[in-house]
Amino acid sequence: MSAESLIARNFACAEIPQQLRSKPFLAALPELTVAAEEYCDYCLSYTNGALSLDALKDKALTGVCSNFLTPAMQRRLRQPFKQQLLGKALGMKAQRKQRILDATAGLGTDAFLMAASGCEVTAIERSPLVFALLEDALLRAQLTGGSFAVIASRLTLQQDDFLCLDARQHQFDTVYLDPMFPTGRRKASAKKAMTLLQQLLPAEDCPEQLLSHGLECANKRVVVKRGRRSPPLAAREPSLQCRGSTNRFDVYLP
Repeated sequence: MSAESLIARNFACAEIPQQLRSKPFLAALPELTVAAEEYCDYCLSYTNGALSLDALKDKALTGVCSNFLTPAMQRRLRQPFKQQLLGKALGMKAQRKQRILDATAGLGTDAFLMAASGCEVTAIERSPLVFALLEDALLRAQLTGGSFAVIASRLTLQQDDFLCLDARQHQFDTVYLDPMFPTGRRKASAKKAMTLLQQLLPAEDCPEQLLSHGLECANKRVVVKRGRRSPPLAAREPSLQCRGSTNRFDVYLP
């Protein structure tokens, strides 16, 4: 049984926005009933207008969603991106805007920040569940209008497996990778969104292929986000590193 089959929805099909390509996936989930609660571990709901995920058996893991409109995101958007660690790893000192592939989009925070810097970003997410959360967040940013809609216009979402992407037809300046950390690496202090996604989704089981395919699709560089003390992806030493207090970015030059 897949992780998605253990998820129910706490809303009617009519509440799903027509603009979402995820609508068939969401509509196919069972409705949350007393009977469904016995075999479903997770539930999707609309909370304050946002699609969110709750763990039914762990009240500490509730309200997980993708959201580009939070005060925390707005603070990050006000900071010069070239001075942020990710901006440095992407080589954003030059004025030229990049075409970036975020190959493991997750909840899309980094993809949105890259789009906010003026880059054209394609974000790929293989999980239909996470893609639905991400697509809902992008739609809300579009409907908000103003600068958020402008940023959203530079972010294209794709529900697919990065390793199935034909490198001959898809070339980017930079490929960005943020592989799922193996379960158990993070402690209780981990953010609840990451904790919940770790429970639901498998860790990347082919790091060598992930990095190799990234190098095939990138004209300039591959940037890999890692924990500060995590080993390099696929045990391959990077060309350079940008280190922070909790994370680092390993940069591979083709």
